[in-house]
Amino acid sequence: MLNKIQKVIGGRVIIERKDKYVTWIANSKADINKLLLILSRYPLLTIRKKCQLEFVKNCLLYKDINNFMSNRNKMYNNKIELLQAKLKNQNKYIELPDYFKAWLSGFIEAEGCFSLVFNKEGKLRKSEFAIGQNEELHIINMIKFYFQSENKINTEKIKINLKGNPTESIQYRFYLYNALSRKLLFEHFTKYPLIGKKKLSYIKFFEYHNK
Repeated sequence: MLNKIQKVIGGRVIIERKDKYVTWIANSKADINKLLLILSRYPLLTIRKKCQLEFVKNCLLYKDINNFMSNRNKMYNNKIELLQAKLKNQNKYIELPDYFKAWLSGFIEAEGCFSLVFNKEGKLRKSEFAIGQNEELHIINMIKFYFQSENKINTEKIKINLKGNPTESIQYRFYLYNALSRKLLFEHFTKYPLIGKKKLSYIKFFEYHNK
């Protein structure tokens, strides 16, 4: 998957941690400019990443170490305000950008989960697709709207983040598990396929329900 990105944008792919971790890096001026042009045409949808991008653009504009340190500490200062504004707009209507379908496959590659749970007799006990995100309720609302689901969005308080630091974040998690939902999932991935490791679990999920 990262080799495909490298072929389009440039940069380099590094395999490390005993061949178990792959990273794509763009650090030349030409590659970064190309990436920024792509993101201006297809804007980021999560507020957290938008804040990070604005920080990077500010650093590129004002190449000063004092500016870097000052703005790094303020990177997420307006995140809550931006999140609230997104939700306020969604109370009126939910609008999906024209690139949402392709974006969604990439987002599912990172955050989605396909599950088949069997009992001791080998019979299927549970089949579901799940996706979650901390704080970014508007993203989960968009996914729910896209898949025409009436399922409830679950919430869970997160006390420790991935780095082991205390946090008061809320995770929003959404599940799809009936026949109509699977049909819409399969139609989506026919046109906008997964191209990373998540494709392996999706194939097992798909093959079980289409055998």
